[in-house]
Amino acid sequence: MRLFSLINLAVFQLNWFLSATYQESAIPIIIALMCIHFLFSPCKKSDIEVLPIALVGIVVDQLLMVLQVIQIPQSSSLTLPIWLLFLWCVLAWCFNHSLKWLSHLSLYKVSGLGAVFGTLSYYAALQLNVFSSAYSPLYFIVIMAVVWALLLPFLTRLHTFIIESEK
Repeated sequence: MRLFSLINLAVFQLNWFLSATYQESAIPIIIALMCIHFLFSPCKKSDIEVLPIALVGIVVDQLLMVLQVIQIPQSSSLTLPIWLLFLWCVLAWCFNHSLKWLSHLSLYKVSGLGAVFGTLSYYAALQLNVFSSAYSPLYFIVIMAVVWALLLPFLTRLHTFIIESEK
C-alpha cells in the first residue's frame, strides 16, 4: 500500500473518531484534516471528481433519518449535520486511495464487506450514542447490513465509472 493510502486511511479513521466523539465541536479539526489530505493528495483532480460518491451516501443517510433508522440529536429529519457531510466526503476520497483495492473484487465480496464493516461502523456509532434509532438493535443491524450490502458495491462501481469516464 502506498504511503498516501495509509495517510488517507488514517485521516478517515481520525475523522470518524472525531465525528463520533465530538460531532459539531470537531468541525474545525475535521476541516483542517480534510485540507491536509487534499494538500498532500497525489490525485487532487480525481478527489474532486469522486465527490458524487459522497452525495449518494448523504442521500442514503438522509433516507435513513427520514425512516428513523438513525436519529441524530440536534438535527431535524430534513438535514444531516455538517460533520456527517464531511465524513462522507472523506469516505469518497478513500475510493481513490485506501479503498481502491475494492474495485478488483467481485461485487459479491464487496457486498459482504459492506454488510459487515458498514454495519459495524454504524453500530459502533449507535453504541457511542452518536445517534439513536427507533428500531431494536437487531432490526437496526439487519437494516444496516442490507443497506451496506447494496451501497458499497454501488459506490465501488460508481467510483470505477467516474474514474474511467475522466480518461
